[in-house]
This record gives sequence, C-alpha cells and structure tokens, in this order.
Amino acid sequence: MTNVLRILLCTVTLALAFPAFALDGGGFAVAGDSETTYYEATAEAESLAATTADGAASGGLPTSLFVMEAEGAVRYRSLGNGASEVSLELVERPHERVDAVYDLVLALPLPVGSSARSWRIEPRESSSPKAAPVSYGGEKIVLKRNVPLEKAWLPLLAGAESGLPDLSGSGYVWTLWDTIVRYDASAGATLQAFATFRFNAGGAAAPDAGDPDNAAYVITWIPTLDDVAPFTLRLDVVEADEE
Repeated sequence: MTNVLRILLCTVTLALAFPAFALDGGGFAVAGDSETTYYEATAEAESLAATTADGAASGGLPTSLFVMEAEGAVRYRSLGNGASEVSLELVERPHERVDAVYDLVLALPLPVGSSARSWRIEPRESSSPKAAPVSYGGEKIVLKRNVPLEKAWLPLLAGAESGLPDLSGSGYVWTLWDTIVRYDASAGATLQAFATFRFNAGGAAAPDAGDPDNAAYVITWIPTLDDVAPFTLRLDVVEADEE
C-alpha cells in the first residue's frame, strides 16, 4: 500500500475528499437498479480490471466532473478577532463498491489570503467534538491541503462547463485537500462524516448561502480511469445558524 501511495503522489503531484465523504456512489441508478454505484455503471470491465491490478495513476487530470447534489452542508461562521470556522457535513451515504485506489479530493472555497496554523482536516464520525476520527483501511483519515494539485488542476476545472464554479471577484478561492486510499470492503455498506477547519481570514464575510455557486465539492477520483469523469458530491453553503 505504501508503494502504491508513493507512485500516485509522485505521478500526479498529489498529497487531499475523505473516504467517508467521497467513497460514495449512492444515488446513481442505471436501468432501474438503485443498487448500482457510479463507477460500477460507468467504467468498462476491462478498465476496472486494470484499476484493480495497477494502482499507479495514468498521469492525466480530469477536465470535467460528474456532479450530484448531496444531503449535506457547509457552514462558515466567525469566531471573532479575524478567526473563522468552516464545518462540513455529509449524511449517511452508500459505499462505493469498485475495488480500486481512490484519490479523495475536497474542493473547499476559502477567503483570499486565508492563513491557518495547520492545513489539515480530520473527518469524524459525528458532529460531536468528542467523536471518533474516521478510519478507513485501518488508518485514520487526514485530508491535507495540496497546493501542487491546486496549481495543476484548478486551471482545468474552475469555470469549466462541467467543472467547478468560477469564484473570480467573489473574494474566495478554491483550495484542494486530499488523501489516497485503497477500497476497503470491510468499511460497511454506508459511510458518513463530519469535519471542521479553523482559519484566519481577517473577518471576511461568509459566502452568500443564496448564491448557487457557493458550495464545496467532494470528488471521488480513480486516477487510472482516463475516460470517466470523477464522481462528485456538491455540499451547498447554508447559514451557520441553520440545522
């Protein structure tokens, strides 16, 4: 597993969306089969066989996403003195079933010029501060901001027709966070996660919850599948006091 991760990291300059956020093909149905996950339905058998056998990335970055709405939310709130917190929630979702190496990417808007003590997001099993961290494949999941990936991928996705919204002029920029995991069949039929991240933005206003462009995206990407747009869940920005 360690060698596979190193190959992926070196090939696509990756370092960031949480398996509980992202190993998720639920809600995608084909020919009336609500049990069929996205990658089972869209990837050819030959490609999946190669994906299972070889964890190395092809080297290309996707130029489009397959986006679905999710039953989750993103909330920004001020903590005072220039500090802010963003919380993310994805309710229980079906677990993707394709045996592959996944790059799990969180696309999160943050105010221009934001700073933080640590660029890490650690998903937890519930919204309680005392909740256990999410583990997958026997390891605790930690999402780390991936600046090289931002520089390589965002020019292809931001503003693209099937990519991410263009945040130009909004006072916010896209940040990408990821981790890489191998499918774990023992993780169960469903997955769920919550996370928070604190940062300093000098008192910047929270994104407008009424603007449909304001959202975070959880991207489940199998790097070995060149012709399949990564399965992506959209988490809309909501007011911080909403439940």
